[in-house]
Amino acid sequence: MLDAAPLRFAVLQPGARLHYALPAVLQRAGMLQRFYTDFCASTSPLRHLEHVWPRALQPAAVRRMLGRKLPTEIPHAKVREVRTAVMREKAAKIFPEPRISSAASLLALARKESFGGANAIYTLLVNEDIDACREAKKRGFKIVHEAMLSPDIGIWLDEERQRFPRHQTSSSNDRTKAGRERDRIKYQIADLIIAPSEFVKKAVVSLGADPARVAVVPYGIDQSWLETRPEPVRGRVLFVGNVSLLKGNHYLAEASRLLARRGVDCEVRVVGPANRRILGDPLFRGPNYVGQVPRAEVRREFQAADVFVLPTLCEGFALVHLEALACGVPVITTRNCGSVVRDGIDGIIVEIRSAEAIANAVQRIVSDRNLRNAMSRNARERAASFTLKQYEERLVAALAKL
Repeated sequence: MLDAAPLRFAVLQPGARLHYALPAVLQRAGMLQRFYTDFCASTSPLRHLEHVWPRALQPAAVRRMLGRKLPTEIPHAKVREVRTAVMREKAAKIFPEPRISSAASLLALARKESFGGANAIYTLLVNEDIDACREAKKRGFKIVHEAMLSPDIGIWLDEERQRFPRHQTSSSNDRTKAGRERDRIKYQIADLIIAPSEFVKKAVVSLGADPARVAVVPYGIDQSWLETRPEPVRGRVLFVGNVSLLKGNHYLAEASRLLARRGVDCEVRVVGPANRRILGDPLFRGPNYVGQVPRAEVRREFQAADVFVLPTLCEGFALVHLEALACGVPVITTRNCGSVVRDGIDGIIVEIRSAEAIANAVQRIVSDRNLRNAMSRNARERAASFTLKQYEERLVAALAKL
């Protein structure tokens, strides 16, 4: 019997998730055939801006775009971009009209090129590619789908919007149901589903996926995070991320008000983008909203944090909580975080939607310095098991079973 042909992947990945760790892993393993993405500064004419436009004078959006640099091991000849579609999408936010999305453009290019001679597809698209994957599978392709988020995310968000109707948007239960049905179809097509956490795997299996075809591969952080020297400010409580109902920021805000009434000496700092409507809502009153800051400053925020709180309602695997652990910061989070936190060892797991539980956990950690210091040591030890090196090992091992 002839051995199966080696896997040669076409990767469909909008954005620079994990700084392009996935295509880099596949390239090192000899499995990357083509990388389809929306935009990366390494191959874009915009890369020349760095030489003529000082970084200090660049707007934040420009810095973020120029930060999308490919790892050196990925040959530019294997990269295909749809950067013009990205520009059209950004323009559509100013001049709304029906336009093809960058994800759809990316997929159309891949199909036009017959996936660049690949015999397998690794997709991070959110189910726009069902027909393409179905057709490719009929042609003998292996299909790997990464479920970055729990398929239950729409349910959790719809429930929260019902609890707080003034934050209702155009999303609906019908839209959530339709999305879950597309997820179900994709799970049936995929030969392998990569889930970043047991929390996501459980939801994927509950929606009909074969457990034998679901592999848990947690994300990882760069080794340099473990070299960060903690300089905690006692009582400084940190949140990093987009401010929203889904992240549970309103429960963190209520917890900060509870702590203030109790006379607990602490400051709740929220670092990340937030729209004015949210900041003006009494529901979110309490924390110090710092806003979005450059990536280097985010690391300094972790260094100075006494405790990190992520009261999310639904997550896949929150990289920020792993970064906090690496910086020796105890983490308070929910069971829905996809977390690697060990309750009572390197942090505290609380129930979702409980401001009181958050406040109690914060008060316990900042008040008991022996507990806080022990959790800090354990946190760094825990994070050392989730570096990009371990991510690569786990991913390659999962793909080897195809």
